Amino acid sequence: MEAKLGPTPLILIKIAAAVIIGPFTYSIYALPVTIIAMVSLIFLFFISLYQRNYFSFLMQLFICNHFTYGYEIGGTFNLAASIALIAYLFLYGRSFFSETSFTKTTVFFIVIFCIIQVLSLANSSTPLSLLLSSAITLFNFFFLFYYSSKITLNQNHYIAIIEIIGVFFIYMFANALNQRYNFFFSPYEFFPNLGEDTVWELDIPRSAGTLGNFEFYAEYSISVIALCLPGILSGTFKKISNRFYIFTILVSSLGLFAIVLSGTRSSILLLPVLIVLAIVFLGKRIKIINIAGGIFGLFLLFIINESYKFFDFEVFSKRSEQVNMNSLSVKSIVSGKDMNRGDIFEYGFKKIERSGGFFGDGYFTKRTEYVVAHFDSPRTDDIPDYHNLYMSSVVLWGYFGAFVLLFLFFSTMIRGFSLYNKLRAYNHYLTDLLLGFNLLFLFLMINQFKIQFIRDANYFMLILLILVFYNSLIYLLSNTKIIYHTDSTDKL
Repeated sequence: MEAKLGPTPLILIKIAAAVIIGPFTYSIYALPVTIIAMVSLIFLFFISLYQRNYFSFLMQLFICNHFTYGYEIGGTFNLAASIALIAYLFLYGRSFFSETSFTKTTVFFIVIFCIIQVLSLANSSTPLSLLLSSAITLFNFFFLFYYSSKITLNQNHYIAIIEIIGVFFIYMFANALNQRYNFFFSPYEFFPNLGEDTVWELDIPRSAGTLGNFEFYAEYSISVIALCLPGILSGTFKKISNRFYIFTILVSSLGLFAIVLSGTRSSILLLPVLIVLAIVFLGKRIKIINIAGGIFGLFLLFIINESYKFFDFEVFSKRSEQVNMNSLSVKSIVSGKDMNRGDIFEYGFKKIERSGGFFGDGYFTKRTEYVVAHFDSPRTDDIPDYHNLYMSSVVLWGYFGAFVLLFLFFSTMIRGFSLYNKLRAYNHYLTDLLLGFNLLFLFLMINQFKIQFIRDANYFMLILLILVFYNSLIYLLSNTKIIYHTDSTDKL
């Protein structure tokens, strides 16, 4: 399925319309209002498919999953998109099908993973109605995941992807600023507040953006930086246009301050490592003047911030006071000791030991069932899981199920790094974007030792769609000669 590019402003208008309409699907509104809102969302997705603007459909789905609407039922937008997609396939199916960017092994593992979900739910003696709803919810994620991989993306689409992500990231940063400093009260779900009665850990205010989670916001921010950084440092983004180059620098700079607003330690600690690895992988293609400009820019920002105190960088040292850095070790990190995870890690290890790790308890999007799947009973605190994807995956799906889920990510990373190694000498923005995706997922999977993207339905789907972008880029660069057509002067 070839994706028409379409005007980016029109795509953004569709997204804006969807996120404004979305809250009206809540049950607090009269049934006719809810129905009209849901039909409107379905129409917004369907019209993009009908116009064969599949790229618009993909970006609508991606950006809309930055909001938490209906996360306990698998995501309002995911439901609307699936209904629109099923209707389109029923009416115009043959015009939609195209070769997936996934490998045959990946497609096979997707099917296996869905089967494991059903077996795990049955293993935990889940009531039939809940078993069906939970299984269908996860199936829907991977239904959208699979069909999104059948949308053919070209080099111009990837420029538009960065532009749309950047525009929305600026919007989310404005929302995060308002959450932190309370410039005004927003009664709207599309510009969420955290609430005046929010109780802050150690009395340190933090921002979550539209994602509704501090750690997700920080993780997403470093992901955006990872995506843009190679093209900025090598200067290939400047070959697209000066405007695009400056835009990505702005977005990456906001990414740093977004991490500060989130108050999340892991992301700020990983950021210097990300920068070093980007420099190492770029090698001779890096522009020293760009590094010097970046250092000067950061120095200038810090000087200005010290004078006006826009952002509190001391938030990280304040939050680290409760961690015993002297006794911190690999063993203490794995066990959760000294990382505020000791009790919940211990429970997770014991739960796996009791079950043998053959089958898990299955995945749920409703928070109560999700918590019970991890801890066997509801908790009185706000801890929903183990804050560790690898442990949670075993508890939810067993060792084999965890392997299958992680295979989808690590197999793509292996293909991505291998392809980059072949193309690294070519000074092309797609080469740098491939490196950006490689680094994005490398640090994402490292960060899963202390958080898990499966916690909320919207963020789960968001990560799956980024994985689609990654696979599609690998497919594009593996099956075309775009990079090799670069002028010889661009190859070092």
